[in-house]
Amino acid sequence: MSESVAALRLDGNDAEQKREEIRRLFHSSFSRYERLFKHLADDRAWFEKAISLRHPLIFYFGHTATFFTNKFLVAGLIDEHLDPDLESIFAVGVDEMSWDDLDESHYDWPSVEAVKAYRARVRDMVDGVIDRLPLSLPITWDSPWWAVLMGIEHEHIHLETSSVLMRQLPLERVRAVAEFAPEPVSAPRAAPRNGLIPVAGGVVELGKDRASRFCRRSLPGQQWRVSGIRGGWRLW
Repeated sequence: MSESVAALRLDGNDAEQKREEIRRLFHSSFSRYERLFKHLADDRAWFEKAISLRHPLIFYFGHTATFFTNKFLVAGLIDEHLDPDLESIFAVGVDEMSWDDLDESHYDWPSVEAVKAYRARVRDMVDGVIDRLPLSLPITWDSPWWAVLMGIEHEHIHLETSSVLMRQLPLERVRAVAEFAPEPVSAPRAAPRNGLIPVAGGVVELGKDRASRFCRRSLPGQQWRVSGIRGGWRLW
């Protein structure tokens, strides 16, 4: 896959430039997730469970869109549901817990075309919110923009998890999509020398003041040596 998913900086000096950056990121992530589902070779692939502990993929196709709608309602960014039935069906996933409802007889999944049409409505709605919502920088968790960014990052999460479910479907249910082909392996190169950079210890504050269910703790931080190569670290 040649296109990477870049992280968004929440600060900056130009609010309107940041607005357009968020708009581009939203449409890019929303479209990329839709293109992932081109891997499904037939209608049965949408409604067949890849594994017994997860919903069929039609759920996840609708879920990331309803996440925007439901969060925007809670945040006061919109006044009403777009489709209350779909936003109920697609609201809650499963996490392999005893209370998860995995009985397929309890679900009346909509058609693929109905969910595609719903996603198009959500796309227009989110674009409208991005267009009109006042924006000041930096964006913090007190900002109404936090709900917009949550929806984008949530879609990024499901890009990965949905691709895993697709790989667990029977082979006849999936097909190759050139956009998501693995990068070609380059010729072997000598491994870089891994230098370790010292990081001083300090006090680590855990918890959140505003959420009573979280307790706060202060812990002494140890010294670390961090690899100069991304992804490597070890205790001093």
